[in-house]
Amino acid sequence: MDIFTKFKENLEVYKSMGLNPLSLATGCAVKVDLIDTVYPALEKIKRILEERNITILPREDADIFVSREKMEMKRLINGGEFDADRAISLIQVNQETAGNPDAFSEFLVRVYTSIKTTRKLTIGKGHSIVTTKKDGEVAVLDLFRLEGREEKSYTVANNDTIQIVDPLDNPGSQVQVDVAISNSLNDLFTKGVFQDLTVVPVVDAPNNELKNKLLSNYENYVKKYNMNLRNDIQPSVGTLMMGATVVGKSDHELPTFYDKVNENMVIITTRFFGELTPINVHLWSLAVPELIEMMESRGISFSRLEKVKSEALEIMRKPNIHVAKVIYSYLPEFGKSFDEKSHIAMTTDVTGPGIFVIKEFAEKAKVDVELNDIPVIDRDICEFATENFIIPNSTIGTNGAIVMFADKRIADDIMEDLVKIGEKPEIVGYVKGKGNGTVYAPKDVMKLIRRDNVLKQFKIKE
Repeated sequence: MDIFTKFKENLEVYKSMGLNPLSLATGCAVKVDLIDTVYPALEKIKRILEERNITILPREDADIFVSREKMEMKRLINGGEFDADRAISLIQVNQETAGNPDAFSEFLVRVYTSIKTTRKLTIGKGHSIVTTKKDGEVAVLDLFRLEGREEKSYTVANNDTIQIVDPLDNPGSQVQVDVAISNSLNDLFTKGVFQDLTVVPVVDAPNNELKNKLLSNYENYVKKYNMNLRNDIQPSVGTLMMGATVVGKSDHELPTFYDKVNENMVIITTRFFGELTPINVHLWSLAVPELIEMMESRGISFSRLEKVKSEALEIMRKPNIHVAKVIYSYLPEFGKSFDEKSHIAMTTDVTGPGIFVIKEFAEKAKVDVELNDIPVIDRDICEFATENFIIPNSTIGTNGAIVMFADKRIADDIMEDLVKIGEKPEIVGYVKGKGNGTVYAPKDVMKLIRRDNVLKQFKIKE
């Protein structure tokens, strides 16, 4: 069977479920836009929620709190009662709500005030995605009640949920679920967290057969990587959805030393960015065969595209637990002080927003930074994708590369340790000094990003 026949057959499989693979956003591309929708909405509702004893924490990769002697977790769908101290949320909204900060803010207020608790509630991490199904809106709320004495460790919790990774693969394949879980865990691994890992699936599908198949894939994953699985209630709006709320612990301090970031530090990435680009180019080249001719005229063969796509999928499906252990080894023990000559100061991962995350974290650390290089999985394919409007930001990924800010005196040691575990680290920039979060980017960023709202966040170097 040739690739085009397989593509057509797969289209029919998805269509029989009421889905159109060409309209499904892959991986983290499904996130509600941070710049135009999420941040304006959060600013709008901050005071309203505070009046109701609800606080939304500033943007962070995951929710972080000191572990307690007794911690009880409960999941609510679209609200309910539970005396909770903290919450992790997954919000799925339709395109109309996602494109309107006012409508999105109203949805958030409705969801968060639907949690009935007598305690001060902290929303530690929120994740929001878009569905094309008008009646597919839902809120999955994972709540934590904390009691008893504090322990000498941190608990870190996160949710990341996507719709699909590879629309050309069977929607119930193990690869799809592997990428989805690894993507959620990545925000823990970014902080050097890998102890006592628990995976709580977030799964929905157009039919129960597919939903059960996806859930069984979760069992395979946690068994393979020796993690805990906690089964819980699931959303049931009939959209394709796969992800997880994940929880872990660390007996070390975490790399959130934002006030310690200074001009002696460089920016290290564990590998390249942009894993979602070859997947999207591959999909659209089968849907619009003329693109193959255009690619080949640029010296990009279809076999090369297939190879790069396969490489991306293999990388995305594997959890970055080995990177977490390296980060952990460059962090102080719980309660100990940060030493810039020994410890990593700040980390994040390059996923849905692409390299915009560097801008976010530069602002968080109140420093200006300069990027010298933006390594992507395949420069020719990424530039082709952006030039032909196949994907507006070719730096986005899922279960993406981890970026670290560390003193230049330990950068070589960190990179050597990363090479030993099979990574391909690179120093992509440096901290210029204290500032307002300005990011100076090389001119070729314009060949990788076509979204004006992202590009204007950078100061392009001539």
